[in-house]
Amino acid sequence: MRKINILHITTAFTVGGAEKVILDLILTLDKNVFNNSVMALAKNPDMLGEFLDHGIKAEKLDMDKGVGAFVKAFRHIDKYISENKIDIIHAHLFHPLPLASLLKLKHPKLKVVFTSHNTNIGGKLREVITQFLKPLRNKDIVFSEDMITPIYKKDTLVIANGVNIEKFQEPAAKNTPFTFLSVGTVRAQKNQLFLVECAKALKEKGYDFVIDIVGGGEENRALIETIQKEIVKQDVQKHVRMLGVRNDIPDLLKTAHCMVLPSHYEGLPIVLLEAGAAKIPIISTPVGAIPTLINEDSGYLTDLDTFCETMGKVYNDYAQAEEKAGVLAEKIDQHYSIKSMAKAHAELYQSLIV
Repeated sequence: MRKINILHITTAFTVGGAEKVILDLILTLDKNVFNNSVMALAKNPDMLGEFLDHGIKAEKLDMDKGVGAFVKAFRHIDKYISENKIDIIHAHLFHPLPLASLLKLKHPKLKVVFTSHNTNIGGKLREVITQFLKPLRNKDIVFSEDMITPIYKKDTLVIANGVNIEKFQEPAAKNTPFTFLSVGTVRAQKNQLFLVECAKALKEKGYDFVIDIVGGGEENRALIETIQKEIVKQDVQKHVRMLGVRNDIPDLLKTAHCMVLPSHYEGLPIVLLEAGAAKIPIISTPVGAIPTLINEDSGYLTDLDTFCETMGKVYNDYAQAEEKAGVLAEKIDQHYSIKSMAKAHAELYQSLIV
């Protein structure tokens, strides 16, 4: 029996949650059963090398905005599907979805799977488009029951994100001073600018701390510059560091004291699972599927109004924070492993080809 050929299409090779999920998924799926390849629409090359280093066939299409660029990308993927006998397109995030849907019309036997990776798909127009394209998809995947809305198919499958737990469990000495860590592509959704306000509030209380902001976002260069200017304006240069794109996230997590996520919206961020596996306390806004992962026993869910105050609580009573982190680590070990996530995807892919 020949292998099942799967083409994963994502928006970009940014160092983000969706891209980490795709990479870990491919590395965990049985290579004797599945032949995976990856395409990214945008020019960002950050994680491309990591895919290639693992021997995964991957390329970026350097797609610009406009009808001409869309047509060019369609033709390229269309040719790839024919030449490589692709059985399944797995569209990750919204941007690949229209392309995958139109390719389904060109190749009726092609199966299309869609994972949005977010509760907020990006506005009303995208919701309308996603709902309109439902008949051209074979299966939708979300991270929790709470994410299911009419824009998804009735038989939407719930598969929680998973992490390679072993990568985050090796002990490491903590940083000095007390380190809050933020990881994610720099964009308005992630709300990194808000952390400068928290830094000012914590500084005024005399705390010895640093907030490390990890993540790139060349497409959001203006926001990065705004954050940098705000750091200077609030005189917190010694307390907020923008580290850019990093490939040593497991080490950063293990040496930090606390993960902070002040996002406006999310799905189920892979970095929270990684932080939980690394057994560090988490402070997050209660958005997306995050409340299915974290409760008052396993972390800190707080609105932005009390977010900075909660950072102070963790700083002042770290023993209690570590107890909560231990509870979350057990939960992730039992329910959010990459192996269980890959098993669920494998069963889905195989069911579509039978």
